[in-house]
Amino acid sequence: MMENQDKFLEELYHRYFRSLVIHAYCYLGNWEDSHVAAQDAFRIACEKIDALMSSENAVGWMKNTVKNLCYRMMRERNRQMLLFSSLDELTDDKLPIIDDDSGCQPTDILDGLISKEELALLKRIIVDGASYAEAAKESGCTVWTCRKRVQRSIDKIRQKYREKFGEDFYL
Repeated sequence: MMENQDKFLEELYHRYFRSLVIHAYCYLGNWEDSHVAAQDAFRIACEKIDALMSSENAVGWMKNTVKNLCYRMMRERNRQMLLFSSLDELTDDKLPIIDDDSGCQPTDILDGLISKEELALLKRIIVDGASYAEAAKESGCTVWTCRKRVQRSIDKIRQKYREKFGEDFYL
């Protein structure tokens, strides 16, 4: 990045980061995720600095980027929730009846598909509704590492499903 681009982006960051976080909060309703969305918007701005600088309204460009990121985050969260609700339905309809005193949980069918750590992370984010920032802090990793771990866990589940049933499922 050239020096003028770096200064432009730095000024934009210092001047508008808080308002972009608030803008993201209007969509997400969660401060941690809103910070992640605003930070990711600046990552995209770094990658597309020429488009940002040639825009007549750089703040509008950034707000639009934040909005799109928020929609993507909400879609991903909904897909993850659908995955777990699908697993709840699967255990009720497709698996043998298990005595309620057994202590089995609907997500027990994931044992062996993914590791216990991966399962705990998925439960924390999807079932408990924790933000990626909270889960990352608890796991001692970065938010991006946490997101990637969740994505890989879901990909493993999809792959095992494909191998077992011979078809893909889409969320």
